[in-house]
Amino acid sequence: MMKMRLLSLFSLLILLTASNCKDDPETPTVEIRDRTEQYLNVEKDSIMTYMQTHYYTLDAQYNVTVDTIDPAGSHVSIWDDPNLQTLEVTDSQVDDLVYDLYYIPFRTGDNDSITKYDNVLMAYKGWLLNNTVFEDKVDHLPVWNEIPLTIKAWQEVIPQFKDGEFTDNGDGTFDFTGYGAGMLITPSGLAYYNLPKSIIPPYSPLVFSFKTFVVDNDTDNDLVTNADEDLNDNGNPFDDDTDDDGSPNFKDRDDDNDGVLTKDEDANHDGDPTNDDTDGDGIPDYLDADTH
Repeated sequence: MMKMRLLSLFSLLILLTASNCKDDPETPTVEIRDRTEQYLNVEKDSIMTYMQTHYYTLDAQYNVTVDTIDPAGSHVSIWDDPNLQTLEVTDSQVDDLVYDLYYIPFRTGDNDSITKYDNVLMAYKGWLLNNTVFEDKVDHLPVWNEIPLTIKAWQEVIPQFKDGEFTDNGDGTFDFTGYGAGMLITPSGLAYYNLPKSIIPPYSPLVFSFKTFVVDNDTDNDLVTNADEDLNDNGNPFDDDTDDDGSPNFKDRDDDNDGVLTKDEDANHDGDPTNDDTDGDGIPDYLDADTH
């Protein structure tokens, strides 16, 4: 059902390019600072100050506007918002460094859950703490984001949301309802850190607003979800390649390279190839080149 509705979107949406929120290791680097000092002594206070001195408003489509608080006004700061959530995320390089990753769910979404392994059709906007916008993907031109390739902040926050439903208007446009929508504030250590990106300077905390329209949880359409293709359960779907053909399982339609597509190794025809083990050797047929 999910793949059928995704095929409709793939056939009609022109802009299916991946997000610039990918973590691009080929971007020229600058001098690397101590990660603990950069976060605890520089960015943590600047992020806190931003949240305490700014507030946001929403329109009916969950588009966000952020402004500076007028001391004479009555606006509630981002920091004092009762819906503000905090995720504690350990640095990938420094075990004892834990970041506070903040997000606000405007709505979590009504349909399918999202995992860190999935592709998500999204609209979003990103800006610096000085409110300079560096990217803006509007609702009528959403883009697909492969979450495993995005920055760590997205990998942590986007799976807190679900997708919605869409209506094909028959003219190349779609209406989206019931989708997830939110905002996140991340330190640079969960974004690009010392890598300059577009107009984003090195060591920049970032703010994003986003909407999660549609999730594709089966990239290769083989009836095995992306999450279930992470066989070693280490959070990285790219190092699971059963047949060593250079294509990770979640992008490989024939995971064991036995000439039979994974989706056709569903011996009991229940729509789930992971529970079929014809020869009883403990290896599902779709991962067992000896079983066709």
